[in-house]
Amino acid sequence: MQKRIQLWLQEVKFFRGVAFSATLIVIYLSLKPPSPDSEPWSFFFIRGDLLLHFGCYFGMYLLYFFALFTVKKTVPKAIILSLLVGLLIEIAQLIPYFKRFFDVQDLLANMMGVYVGVIFQYFLFPFSKEN
Repeated sequence: MQKRIQLWLQEVKFFRGVAFSATLIVIYLSLKPPSPDSEPWSFFFIRGDLLLHFGCYFGMYLLYFFALFTVKKTVPKAIILSLLVGLLIEIAQLIPYFKRFFDVQDLLANMMGVYVGVIFQYFLFPFSKEN
C-alpha cells in the first residue's frame, strides 16, 4: 500500500496544479470584500472565521506537501510556503481597497492549521520522514 501511495505522490504536476488553484481560491476568498448582510457566527465560543482559517491552512499545507513531495526538505518548504501565503494575505488586507482588516488571531489560526497538518501528515505518511 505504501508503494502505491508513494507512486501516487510522484504525480507532481497534478498536485502542483491543485495546490496553485487552491491558493488562488484562498487568496480570492480572503481578499474579496465582505457582503454587507453577513453576520459573524461562532462555534463553541470560537469565531467561525477562525475555524475556516484553520481548515484552509490545514488543507493548504497538505497540498503543498503533496506538490513538493519529490523535492528535498519537503516539510520545511511546505510549512514556510503555507505560512508565507497566510502572512502575505493578512498584510494585503491592510490595503483599504479590500475593506478587510489585519487580524493576529487569523494568523494564529493559520499557524495552528499548518502545524496540525504537519502532525497529521507524519501519522498518515510515516514514510515521508525520510524526505
